[in-house]
Amino acid sequence: MGSERPGSYQVVARRFRPRTFEEVVGQEAVLRSLAGALHAGEVPHAFLFAGSRGVGKTTTARILARALNCASGVTPKPCGECEPCKSILAGRNPDVMEIDAASHNLVDDIRELRERVAFASMGSRYKVYILDEVHMLTRSAFNAFLKTLEEPPAGVVFVLATTELHKVPDTIRSRCQVFLFNRVGEDDIAHRLRGIADSEGVAVEDDVLQEIALTSRGGMRDAETALERVLSVAREHGGSFDLDAYRQIVHRAGLDRTAEVVEGLLRGDAALALRFADEVVRAGVDEREALGELLDVLRSVLVLAIDGRDSALVAARGPLRERLVELATGTDLAKLDAVIQAGLLGRERIRRLDDRRLVLELSLLRMARVGQLPALAELAQAVAAGGSATSAGSAPSGAAMPVPLGAPPVAASPAGGDLRAKLIAAVRAVKPMLGSTVEACAVHGPDASGRIVLRARTKSRMHRDRLASPEVQTLIRRVAVEVAGDAATVGFELDDEPAAGSAPPGRAPPAADAPLPPEVERIRARFDGRVVDADPDD
Repeated sequence: MGSERPGSYQVVARRFRPRTFEEVVGQEAVLRSLAGALHAGEVPHAFLFAGSRGVGKTTTARILARALNCASGVTPKPCGECEPCKSILAGRNPDVMEIDAASHNLVDDIRELRERVAFASMGSRYKVYILDEVHMLTRSAFNAFLKTLEEPPAGVVFVLATTELHKVPDTIRSRCQVFLFNRVGEDDIAHRLRGIADSEGVAVEDDVLQEIALTSRGGMRDAETALERVLSVAREHGGSFDLDAYRQIVHRAGLDRTAEVVEGLLRGDAALALRFADEVVRAGVDEREALGELLDVLRSVLVLAIDGRDSALVAARGPLRERLVELATGTDLAKLDAVIQAGLLGRERIRRLDDRRLVLELSLLRMARVGQLPALAELAQAVAAGGSATSAGSAPSGAAMPVPLGAPPVAASPAGGDLRAKLIAAVRAVKPMLGSTVEACAVHGPDASGRIVLRARTKSRMHRDRLASPEVQTLIRRVAVEVAGDAATVGFELDDEPAAGSAPPGRAPPAADAPLPPEVERIRARFDGRVVDADPDD
């Protein structure tokens, strides 16, 4: 390495870039299809490679270009020694063009491409145009590209690559053979990293490579970039490179620490959440990435809880997996879902807001306090007993029950109050906006048979419509039964509502035999309706 000229160093991802289809990791189905087409000599004029970043789309396109132009003929195993192979590998073959569609995405760029396509090759069997991030083309550029893509000159092959297949118009997709690239499996990534480390003569422990693989989210290029930092530091220090050293240089909390924090969040340890936020900031760990690590662990716990301890959907191995299995065994699925949702919301807010530390702290507090919220039944029991709604649940004696940050305050019922006050408080605890509707009612009962009646005493159309809703009535019935006891029944009276056919004050009702305009009559008949008002101005 030391004998190389200044500026000649190539990063690991380029030095160890696969040169044959066999070296591409984790894309067996794609490679089999390509090899079969090349064997049969059935080469389509347009390919569309789709998949997440760093999984081998552009690399495979370059290998395909050599396979089409190798001196030994069209073959799935280009020799790599002939002049066409060497020139394509070196990036100096004029007949193989790579175009960044993200920066060349306008109609004029496509017109220039069409002019190039029309010229004969400079000696290669095929002219190959690789358009990376093709989804970035404008709609006009896509439209300008259609005819050329559908009927290119003989000996021209297009390879389009994209990370966002859904943004590629159907008119483009229908003119290509589409190949979907998978995220690379963690074991395949770790095996590939081991080969690179051994080739570089650097001793890197297996748990370092496994953690790199787990945190690269299926992207081989991301994993190779992370390994490169490891290799440079390991060479400086000599000897073996362990997991602690890796975590220090990449500024990550690490899966072990993350699993410990997740365990604390699931048991509601808010103090631990704040201490972890402080650790993240002090260590220079990106706040959004820290939440991402927590969400990765929570996702693994959720999958293990649903799919079982032997689930192949979780890649963690050894003691870490056993710890995740233990968490999955003792955690309620609804609680897991709520914690994950709080984390996802926080991660999105960190992306948009400036005070990243504050958002991280609040997000972790939300995640920790999810399990401390009282259930509806606990709230109702506390209200029925004459206590406050905030005294229900698992809060320590004398401590206020925490509520979700930013949620509307829950109104507590007055101690010893009547049924109406207790019902209003209990409804507010469940659905705050509905409390004002219950306040607009007179509450009678329970009578000797346990019947409770809510009678509307408001002219407000909003409140009356709410009370007439079957969903609202079901909710109020459930809360009232929990407040007054299982034997209670609940009814609703809206008898103050204007009678059918009556008109609002100051307006005469329509005559019963008055003919309706044809358009109105069609609507009335379609919905089997009746006329309750008529506006002469209309």
